[in-house]
Amino acid sequence: MNRSIILLNLVLLAVLVAGGFEMRRRWIEAREREALLLAVRPVTSLQITPTIPPLPSTPLKLQPSQYIELAERFLFARDRNPNIIIEKPPEPPPKKMPNFPGVYGVMDLGMGPTVFMSFDRLQQQGYKLGEKIGEFTLLAANQKEITFEWEGQSLTRTMDELRPRLQDSTSQAPERINSNVNNNALASPPPVVQRAPENVRAAPGPEIGGGRKGCVAGDSSPAGTVADGYKKVSYTYAFGPICFWESSR
Repeated sequence: MNRSIILLNLVLLAVLVAGGFEMRRRWIEAREREALLLAVRPVTSLQITPTIPPLPSTPLKLQPSQYIELAERFLFARDRNPNIIIEKPPEPPPKKMPNFPGVYGVMDLGMGPTVFMSFDRLQQQGYKLGEKIGEFTLLAANQKEITFEWEGQSLTRTMDELRPRLQDSTSQAPERINSNVNNNALASPPPVVQRAPENVRAAPGPEIGGGRKGCVAGDSSPAGTVADGYKKVSYTYAFGPICFWESSR
């Protein structure tokens, strides 16, 4: 039993010695860590000093040009605006195209067409290409269409469109009657039968356009007769006899 007690004491002594060495080792490590922490110095914060520009030697003077923007944007005075607004006058209305003349027929004797036209049935006249009637200029003509020029525009109309209507002549008739005469009270006179005069002198009649003159009723002189500087031309056309005088020069 004594041996067991001695052995137990030895084991206890060994444990105490090992514990003492472990405590000493840990104490030394703690001292070393403390020495390292105390040796480190804290980092001081950087102080940034602002840079102040130096004051100018003389203060800046205000210039008149610095007020241009303020003057231009003054909303209560339109004359302050340097941009001059030019007001354009309104454009005139487009010119209204007049009525076309009435066309009564086209005659072509090999020297270019002659168109018989007028704005009034009582004043018919022949016109050649390039001649003016009113505001229109005759450009081209045939048995179906007539081409006019007006204000730089080429206008083509058919013969049916240009043929005078009956109401056009009847609408102009009251203007030629005296307003003081009652039409209902007038009795229509009997028709007068006009007979062709006999022994008419061979001479050209009135102008029919294109440098030509018409024939006088009752003139029985043959074709080729020369009188007053004109030569008589007479032949039968598809629509009847044709007779006119042309210059013999």
